[in-house]
Amino acid sequence: MNEHIEVWIWILLVMQPYNPKSKRILDMFDGDVVRAAQFIRDDCPLLSDAERKRAERVRTGDVRKVLEVCAKNNIRIVTLEDEEYPLRLKVIFNPPILLFVRGSLAGLDDEVSISVVGTRRPDPYSEKVGERLCSDLTKIGTVIVSGLAVGLDTVAHRACLSSGGRTIGVLACGIMVDYPRESAQLKEDIINTGGALVSELLPFTETFSAYFKFRNRIISGLGMGTLILEASSKSGCLLTAEHTIEQGRDLFCVPPHDILSSRYAGVMPLLRDGAVPVFSYIDIVNANLYSYLRKSSYSDIMAYRPAEAKPEKAKEAKPAEPAPEKEEEQNTAPDESALSGLTPQQAELVRYIAEKPADIDSMIAKTGVSFIDASSDLIELEISGLIERGMDGLYRYIGK
Repeated sequence: MNEHIEVWIWILLVMQPYNPKSKRILDMFDGDVVRAAQFIRDDCPLLSDAERKRAERVRTGDVRKVLEVCAKNNIRIVTLEDEEYPLRLKVIFNPPILLFVRGSLAGLDDEVSISVVGTRRPDPYSEKVGERLCSDLTKIGTVIVSGLAVGLDTVAHRACLSSGGRTIGVLACGIMVDYPRESAQLKEDIINTGGALVSELLPFTETFSAYFKFRNRIISGLGMGTLILEASSKSGCLLTAEHTIEQGRDLFCVPPHDILSSRYAGVMPLLRDGAVPVFSYIDIVNANLYSYLRKSSYSDIMAYRPAEAKPEKAKEAKPAEPAPEKEEEQNTAPDESALSGLTPQQAELVRYIAEKPADIDSMIAKTGVSFIDASSDLIELEISGLIERGMDGLYRYIGK
């Protein structure tokens, strides 16, 4: 645990969560939490009357009570100076100075994470689309971040868990508070599958309406972008959209199935003003292509494909030598009729791969295609079922 954890908690108790002055004071002392706390104690001119009174009133015993509650309930405290604190969240305006966490945030900076939000009373269309998108994103290695509210937040979390993924739930209350009541089992499932529950509020803090708008900055801050599934003109999701834009992240929206419905009145202006319309998971992949490529192979990106598409591969655990011979048999001249719907550039890549298994570098050298164009084309060709990428990094022609 952080050696100055008691000082961090003392500052939180005095300044309260989501107070931008906390980070401002820490920055004045280059993150030196001890000097920052002393500055607060010494009648800091930045403090309000209420904050001054709390600075006089909060004692060591109050801090220890928080530590005891966390220790008894397996709640970890992650501060701004800890390695586990997510970098994407650290760089936003007014990041939480500490997080109460159940589960793990470890390695989140190396993952592709997308925040997903939507209404509590969704249209069946939004539920269906949200489930499909979150499932597809999960199967290519995306971490799903949402707010654990009823409705589309729950759809996002459950779709991720059903697809074997990792999801982060950002609570609008303390971690020890049973809210919403319907989500008790969901919370446990999130923790047990490698995800985490996160809150900047003290463990027993009840939810209150004003906090939701502050919580939304954490949801968007943990994601590389935010996907809005459904939002009316008065939806709290629009606050998350504002935070996303302010944080310089991508904003994605599902196009409405009915432009006259008030259910989507909040989404349409966002699409009109430049939000990325999402018709499939690939629209999100394209916006974060380099991040996906850094983390995953193209085979990972296509992991959602039915197992029947490659039935015999798992059974071929025979001698290691015959494999190259099978590759040569499989990689024969492509069926030209299967290439008719491709661009000339894609067709050229398929013909080259059909001659022999190849990696992306050799394809770029042979065809002169740029890296970004080759990357995009290879993803589409895998989607179409014409090629696949093996564990050795080589692409193989498999036909349709």
